Amino acid sequence: MRHAALIFAITALLAALTPAPAGAQGTDSGWIGEWNNEALFDSTTTRTELLEMGRAAVVLEQYGLAEMYYREILLRNPADVGAMWELAAMYRNTGRLEYARGLLTRAGALQPGRNDINEARREIERDLFAQVSVEVDTLMARGKYERALPRLAVLLSIDAENATMHAYKARCLSAIGQNDAALSNIQLAIAKDPRDEFYQLRDEIAQSVEQHRIAELEGSARSLLQSGDWVREEASDALQALLAQDPSNEWAREQFRALSEGATPPPLPSDPLPPRQVVDAVRDIAPGFAAVLNNHLPLILGFLTVLLLIRSPIARAIAAHVRRPSLFSGDLSRIDVADVLRVAHGAALTGAILLKTSDGKARVYLADGEPVHCAGFGLDGVDALTWIVREVHDGHFWYRTVRSMPDATIDQPLALFLADGVSSPGGAPERKSRKKSRMSELLETKSD
Repeated sequence: MRHAALIFAITALLAALTPAPAGAQGTDSGWIGEWNNEALFDSTTTRTELLEMGRAAVVLEQYGLAEMYYREILLRNPADVGAMWELAAMYRNTGRLEYARGLLTRAGALQPGRNDINEARREIERDLFAQVSVEVDTLMARGKYERALPRLAVLLSIDAENATMHAYKARCLSAIGQNDAALSNIQLAIAKDPRDEFYQLRDEIAQSVEQHRIAELEGSARSLLQSGDWVREEASDALQALLAQDPSNEWAREQFRALSEGATPPPLPSDPLPPRQVVDAVRDIAPGFAAVLNNHLPLILGFLTVLLLIRSPIARAIAAHVRRPSLFSGDLSRIDVADVLRVAHGAALTGAILLKTSDGKARVYLADGEPVHCAGFGLDGVDALTWIVREVHDGHFWYRTVRSMPDATIDQPLALFLADGVSSPGGAPERKSRKKSRMSELLETKSD
């Protein structure tokens, strides 16, 4: 009778609180707000009353209200296993399996002798494992590897010995570039279940790791060679490291032999200026002359040459839009932005590094090698520099001196932007003696 009276009272209150039919007010969250405003319980409300009101709300399918009552009980007594049991049952019936599992895990730790709690938790974990496995398969099939990783963590928290899930995690980590962590996970999968497919995946990840390291070493060597003779010894060290990883690299062998013999290394291939770059530069300054430029380009180029000779302000404005040769420049598909900034930091450059990619342009202003301002891709300051370091992987870069620096928008050291497991750019490698290295002797022996 008492339960029937409670249900009747709650039903009457719900009817009184229900506004004119409108979609948003019918949700559980809306009901919670209404009931809280009515202050239907306070500190004098007993646990038994809260429990009965929660059960009555479940009967009425007002699950948000029921959750509010059960949580009030657990706020008063976090060790109330009875309330945990009933709230977990409601979560399970409404499909919130992770919440139900968490409550039953907590209840089982408080009362480890209750077999019913442990059995219910195991049943929920079986259902949850099946549900999340489908989510992971769907995410990986769509290439959403980063989103699949937290769901894999749930699966491995249920079954830490599942070799297949460790292999899935390795594949996801490799897909987002975390190859070292991927290798650790595939090795763990092999230790638990030495399948041929796991060994094949390990070989693929190991090959990817090796290719990435070789690409990084080659990018560093190229950037050092482009910087001039003042980093000659550092360039030699970088070439030695590259040849140790990839002895068949003919370009590195040729560059190292030239450095060892004291000759000038063969010039690096430079990217030719686009044939219409002058046209594009003038179009940026005076869009109305675009048609004239297309029809009378030779005549206009001759006129611009005269203006350059007499150092006209107009010519200087046009020249500012045409990329000038730079001793420090290169292809961003061959060298990471992070390596470019490391070289600039080691050389304590003061000026601007300009980037031109398929997505747009950007500038990084440096003072003694440290970034002071960055702008590009619709961003400024710290956000722009962070985005450039992480997201730019193609295009070209070149360095220029500047007459005046913009207002500083970055007050963080470069090392913070490059803290991704790569050695800090805090200092240049120690200079070594000029005597021939073992690698040089080996090269000379092979050439003989």
